[in-house]
Amino acid sequence: MLRKIIRILFFTLLMVLVTTCRNHSSDHPVIITKIEHPSDKSAIENLLNSLQCFKNNDCFREAIVGYMILDYTKGLCRLISEMNATMGLVPASIQKLFTTSAALEIFGDKVNNEVTLTNQMSINWRANRLMQKIGQEKYGQYNFQTGIKAVKEYWKNKGIDTAGMVMLDGSGRSHDNIVTPKQIADVLYRMTTSHTFPVFYNSLPLAGFTGTMHKWLTGTVAEGRLRAKTGSLGGVRSYAGYVSTISSKKLIFVIIVNNYSCRTKTFKKVIEDVMVRMTEL
Repeated sequence: MLRKIIRILFFTLLMVLVTTCRNHSSDHPVIITKIEHPSDKSAIENLLNSLQCFKNNDCFREAIVGYMILDYTKGLCRLISEMNATMGLVPASIQKLFTTSAALEIFGDKVNNEVTLTNQMSINWRANRLMQKIGQEKYGQYNFQTGIKAVKEYWKNKGIDTAGMVMLDGSGRSHDNIVTPKQIADVLYRMTTSHTFPVFYNSLPLAGFTGTMHKWLTGTVAEGRLRAKTGSLGGVRSYAGYVSTISSKKLIFVIIVNNYSCRTKTFKKVIEDVMVRMTEL
């Protein structure tokens, strides 16, 4: 009897320690666990080295860099690497992810094409229109104020910690918008458990092929394997999406850089190296 009790306690403790993101309940926060996987140690070291070079690049000497990279293969949510993941940063156009994902969840098939156009081509007025439609659905008023309130409340009710989040629009057009990399990563994870995920996933530009990523990562292992919403604003670059790695892992990533000071071509080369290393995991 004692042995049975000990066995039950052991497995209960194990489940607590290795908590997964498989909890689909709308009112539970996303829980992330860091677990070592010796089998992919070399590839992870290559990625971590690339991230270190990225952080040490002269482009970012005066910049604020925040990122989060997660492995959600088979529902397990493993933290691979993070930096300033809970720091509020200007997100630029990846803020559209809050709006477009909520719109899909609320309106379903009616907004499939609108969401796809918005994310593929990063169309600000379409994102703002979707946000205001959400406000009208929730509060009966079509305007920015109700739209912002409704989008934030929607994700808060889904278990996303919205503390410190500042939304002034649905598109990310303003420098006064503030979100954290983790808030975006949490939304990206939540969408993997949604029945609308196939539409949302395919709405994101595919590296080397579609939308704002059509000239990215061509001729690399990441071409056709990485989908990302891109963002650009004065002094801001941001990227968030999913990677299907060469070993069939599934990754979520968010990278935000504020106040960088180099040419776009140089910046792109540094970020592409990180994306390639993610794909090689």
